[in-house]
Amino acid sequence: MYDFANILLTGRCNRRCPPCIGHALAGRSLPDSLGLFPLPGLGEFLESLRRHGIREVSLTGTNTDPLLYRYPDRLIDTLRAVVPGVRLSLHTNGALALRRIRVFNRFDRATVSIPSFRPATYRRMTGSSRVPDLAEVLQRAAIPVKVSTLVTSDNRAEVPEILRRCRELGVRRLVLRQLYGETSPNNFFPGLGPVRTFGGNPVFELDGLEVTVWDFGRSALRCLNLFSDGSVTDSYELAR
Repeated sequence: MYDFANILLTGRCNRRCPPCIGHALAGRSLPDSLGLFPLPGLGEFLESLRRHGIREVSLTGTNTDPLLYRYPDRLIDTLRAVVPGVRLSLHTNGALALRRIRVFNRFDRATVSIPSFRPATYRRMTGSSRVPDLAEVLQRAAIPVKVSTLVTSDNRAEVPEILRRCRELGVRRLVLRQLYGETSPNNFFPGLGPVRTFGGNPVFELDGLEVTVWDFGRSALRCLNLFSDGSVTDSYELAR
């Protein structure tokens, strides 16, 4: 029934990304959950995981970064104890990845959002010029790391550079994300056909780098979500 589940944290972030839909919508109504354990609704969420046989769970945020959460070990321990065989994913902006590398490596895999390797562009897109040291993160990571890049007018021309840099660093998987609500599809690779699709989105193979072009509006994946107000739902509230 569900492909995976999300735990979506809410709270003050260490980046201020203008395109963040969480800042525009969720921050107005969802309570701060960064200092709470157990999370509101966690019991119902865990029961839903068991009932539906969900084994893929992602820790992410509506308007914050999950590495800012104060009780990651307790949450991870609870998920692994209650849901045997669960596979945990971390979705982070990477700003705290090195400082919290022990927690980072407790997950089964991680996705690091890098909109640009250029400090000036990174600042326009995140409010900070401190680009995470992805090379060091990859060196110290004990888990697979995927890179996610939100593509806007600020970094569209840098996509070839981002692809090249990811290959140089040994990244195996990259996601180019279309801006939420954008209706015009991006044709990043004219003349090149996808090798397959994932969740309704095309996947390309580029010299050993797997690149998925992701459009949330086109995604066919179904997920169960735990929001910071304790609601457990299969509808993504931010889309309303």
